[in-house]
Amino acid sequence: MKTPVNLEPLSCPHCHGAVVFPDGPSGEAVCKSCGLVRNRIQISQDFTEWTPKWFYNWDEKDSETLREWLTALRTVSCRLNLPNFPHREEAARVIRQKSDLLFRSQRFGRNKTEAVTALLHLILRKYNEMRPLREICKTLSLDQRLVTKYSWAMREVTDFSRTFSARDYLMKYGWNLTSDTGLIQTADQLLTSLRREISGNPASLAAGVFYFVCQSRKTKISKDRIGEVFHISNRTVYSSERRISRLCRLKGLIIA
Repeated sequence: MKTPVNLEPLSCPHCHGAVVFPDGPSGEAVCKSCGLVRNRIQISQDFTEWTPKWFYNWDEKDSETLREWLTALRTVSCRLNLPNFPHREEAARVIRQKSDLLFRSQRFGRNKTEAVTALLHLILRKYNEMRPLREICKTLSLDQRLVTKYSWAMREVTDFSRTFSARDYLMKYGWNLTSDTGLIQTADQLLTSLRREISGNPASLAAGVFYFVCQSRKTKISKDRIGEVFHISNRTVYSSERRISRLCRLKGLIIA
């Protein structure tokens, strides 16, 4: 027997417009039509509050190795158009704080640019800026596979454990593709229903579920367009959608 997916309302209680999540300065869910704040999402920052000391500047006491790391940081930050504060400053603070571990690593020492890029990617994620690693590596002309490996290693060194879920990606990018509250609502509920059954890259899962719901509802949004917005390839969107489709058939789920 097929089990329909139960839906919870995501529309604005005032004007019934589409709710954007998160859109407010503190992570609120804000109505796209009238601006009503539907609810507040708690966003935590793990960074210690500090008065800027401009850690990215060096002086005579700094070692040659530290200067090389800070020079790489300056170059990467400029090419990515990142502001001095907080991203570049936080990266410099981590480099100074974890210098013993970072400088002992031959892997990081051989490829300082890739290591700094991986660190900045983690810091951007900490500040809830989901800038895809693929886009960053393309801008810097770096090997994405190598930077990805460095990101995992850098996460252990820096204790950065924050990750984004498939629902986070769906809510961030889905509204850039449609204002159909029902479609986003269905995709969100489907992700929730399948969370224990499927794993993988969260951005790919979110894009696959979104495309699957579009196909089920006869909504004409191409996999090319979805891939562009979610910053993944159209092939990845298609393969993820096929996985979702097979799993829904096995579980007897239908999309209304």
